[in-house]
Amino acid sequence: MTQIIEPTKKLGKLWNEIDWDHHKNHVRRIQERIFRATRKQNWKQIKNLQKLLVRSHSVRLVAVKRVTQENKGKYTAGIDGKIYTTSSSRMKLVEEVKALNPHNHRCQPVKRVYIPKPNGDKRPLGIPTIKDRIMQLIVKMAMEPEWEAKFEPNSYGFRPGRRCQDAIKQIWETIRFRDKRKSSAWVLDADISGCFDNINHEALLKRIPMFVLTIRRWLKAGVIEFGSFYQTKLGTPQGGIISPLLANIALNGMEREFGIETKNGFYYAPSSRKGMNKGISLIRYADDFIVCAPTRERITDYILPKLEAFLLKRGLTLNEAKTHIVHRDDGFDFLGFNIRQFSNISRTICLAKPSKKSVKRLLRNIKEILIRNKQAKAEDVIKRLNPIIRGWGNYYCSSNAKETFSYIDHNIWKMLWRWALRRHRNKGKKWVRYKYFPTVDGRSWVFSGNNGNRLIFMASIRIDSRYVKVKGYNSPYDPELHRYWQNRTRGKKYVD
Repeated sequence: MTQIIEPTKKLGKLWNEIDWDHHKNHVRRIQERIFRATRKQNWKQIKNLQKLLVRSHSVRLVAVKRVTQENKGKYTAGIDGKIYTTSSSRMKLVEEVKALNPHNHRCQPVKRVYIPKPNGDKRPLGIPTIKDRIMQLIVKMAMEPEWEAKFEPNSYGFRPGRRCQDAIKQIWETIRFRDKRKSSAWVLDADISGCFDNINHEALLKRIPMFVLTIRRWLKAGVIEFGSFYQTKLGTPQGGIISPLLANIALNGMEREFGIETKNGFYYAPSSRKGMNKGISLIRYADDFIVCAPTRERITDYILPKLEAFLLKRGLTLNEAKTHIVHRDDGFDFLGFNIRQFSNISRTICLAKPSKKSVKRLLRNIKEILIRNKQAKAEDVIKRLNPIIRGWGNYYCSSNAKETFSYIDHNIWKMLWRWALRRHRNKGKKWVRYKYFPTVDGRSWVFSGNNGNRLIFMASIRIDSRYVKVKGYNSPYDPELHRYWQNRTRGKKYVD
């Protein structure tokens, strides 16, 4: 049973009077110093700054606020059943966390829950307690700037300032037809089998210079499932705040296997490399990645053996059922996009569109919402559908999705038309049309409610394929790139 912590009102007043900008800026300054020291390879300074950060009062305040007030899982309790929903309880929690030290913190086992996956299977999640989540976030904020200076340029998953669209843009730029000598026609669409659940603990800990004992305790904390305790010998629990960072650390170096850097650490373009590495590009998003190569034989004889050897050292293997070798003219799905090159006599063009699976999943979701709300008012249906339509459209607005958006709008209209006819079986179609689908601002057949709300058209979402991906090694923790990241945060994606 969930226990809500409720201390005194005086503490709540102190929480509301905190200058959050001051504390966030203080944490950010130390993180930028860690990043700069890593670039200079000043390992002693890195350790000192990380110790300074985890001991600071500001990082505890920021961590408590993010875990208990901002994150989606703020109302999800661990095995202790405690959540902190008021300002006073959060201020009391800060005092409790102040007495804890990441180096000797004794964490509790995680609570095992299962969530459905798109393919019908269930994904296991490990839910730590609130205090363990706070300590994980504190350690993550100290470790992330160091590893952001070490990560590879074409790694995009679970990293600050990077997202799926950056990976898709990089793939598009890699496989599109430009110069036959520089383009990569063959693609290895790979997937790691149970990445989070099978990472070898010792192989991961050998790569971490700081907080080794603390992370070892989190990895070995165990799982509580149906009241029984199970030891964890492999993997990082999905659901932990630090788990995505640990997975990225474990997989870091995969791209460097193919000679992406010079001895001085500068990026080496695939077309400029020599030998078997020439023309090979690896783009990774978390545990999903693709490798582009000039020939199919290069993938089977060189790339696959090298990847399998790399993963074996970390206790991982490729998922044979989800790993395919395809030609760019046949197309492939990645992160919900379908990327394919089309050729005819006059020209050749490479397009990135929403995948058919993603479109079917969206329409199925909308259909289920309408089935569950057969008797709901039109304005309530609009309130439920608009965030879904807008969010899905914004995810794909930087791709070639114009035709797909029109197709989705037409299918949504058909579902809403059937929904409206069912509600008024004794009324004519003309009456139903003018009640639910009036003409608004010169546009006909707009699904509207009595309060003036109307369903947005996905086709009205602006398609802009000029999206500029993040530059190779750029990181938000780099103090020299403040203006660059400010422009990207404000939506100025075309200013480098």
